[in-house]
This record gives sequence, structure tokens and C-alpha cells, in this order.
Amino acid sequence: MANDEIELFVGLIESIDTPGAVGACRRLLSVDERIRADRFMFERHQRQYIFAHAMLRMALSHAAPEVEPTDWSFSTGRYGRPFVAAPATSTALHFSLSHADGCVACVVSKHETVGVDVETVSRRVAPLSTALRFFAPEEVETLRGLPEPAAIERFFDYWTLKEAYLKARGFGLNLPLDAFAMQVSREAIEISFKPDISDDPAGWRFSLCSPSPSHRLAIADGSRAAGGLRITRNAWPLQEAAE
Repeated sequence: MANDEIELFVGLIESIDTPGAVGACRRLLSVDERIRADRFMFERHQRQYIFAHAMLRMALSHAAPEVEPTDWSFSTGRYGRPFVAAPATSTALHFSLSHADGCVACVVSKHETVGVDVETVSRRVAPLSTALRFFAPEEVETLRGLPEPAAIERFFDYWTLKEAYLKARGFGLNLPLDAFAMQVSREAIEISFKPDISDDPAGWRFSLCSPSPSHRLAIADGSRAAGGLRITRNAWPLQEAAE
């Protein structure tokens, strides 16, 4: 893969959950991953986990074809961020993985500061009450000024963008969601920080898309590459998992 790009892989469960797909994907997982999958109480959560982690392995092998999907191993950093532990490749690969009910997604890049988040858009959410608990004051004020359908959409814009940023920084939930604010317009998506947060807003690029009418996906790019990294979107190549 090129140095100036982010590879995005997205799969909708309803389209990838074909006969034999779960078994084929399960065979790509490590023993530990299979054990973790088996711990889920509900089968749909188990399938989602299996599809997501098989997707990640296939996405990494798409970027590094010399490595079989089964050969990747992972570890976690200080705040729980997973990273490639082995094998070593000519250029280090970094990734971010996310899954929501009905959708799995991951990004792979040669830049470490990339993050992805996908959420299921629920019309039952109370955007203002949730925002008052977690979001920055300027985000709350924006939501106050929107009618409910638009407020729900903007709420999920904010939520996915914030989660993608935290994943790109490798912070997990160790940075409060109200320590930074997102500004979303047709022209641009920008970020701002409280004075005590040491980060440069100019170093970030963000994008939003909807993999389906019921899902919202955000990507955070902190590479500081001029104009941001190019995003290449791939439908999940499920046929490779079934071979």
C-alpha cells in the first residue's frame, strides 16, 4: 500500500453472513480470538466479533500480501490500543477496528495516528440529555439549535468523530469526551481542544460516511500529511476468506 493512504474496509453483516462464511472467518482467527468469540452470550455478537477480526486479518494481508491472514499476532499498548506484534513487515502497519450492530469496519495505514468508529444510528436516542453528560458545551449548544431528526444525525456525527479521534490517539476513554469539540459543516470538519490538551487542531483531518442508512462511520487522520491521507474504500473481500 502507498505511504499516503488509508485503506478502509467495510462490511454489512446482512450481506457477508452467507452460508459457510462464519466458519471460514473463524478459521482465520487465533486460538485466543476463538475463545473470546465463544464467550459472547448472543450468537449475533459472536458472529460480529468473528467477522470483524477476520476482516482485520484480511485487511492487513491486503496491505502486506506476503503475510497470510492467519499469521498476524497482536498485543495491546498502555491504554489498551491493539497493535501488530508480529510478523515484522518492511514498513510497519497500523490499524483501527470498529464494529456496531450489523456493521464491521477497519482502517489500515502506514501512519500510526489513524482511527475509525462505526455506530448504529438509533432514532430512540435522546441526543441532548446524552450530550449534556459527555459532550463539550459548544457541541451541546449546536444540538440545542437543531430540530430532533437533524439533532440525532449530528449527535452521531459527533460521537463517531470523537471515538475515531480517541482511537487515533490511542487514548481509549482516558481522555474525556468534553475535553475536545467537533465542528461539522458542509465545508469542513474541524476539532478544537481545551487549553490543557496538548494537541494541534491543524494536524487533523476527518471524514464521515454512511455505510448504510442505519450506520454512521468516521475516520480520524492525524498523519499531518499535506491535505490529509487519501482514503481508499474496499468492500470486504469475503471471497478470499472462503477460499
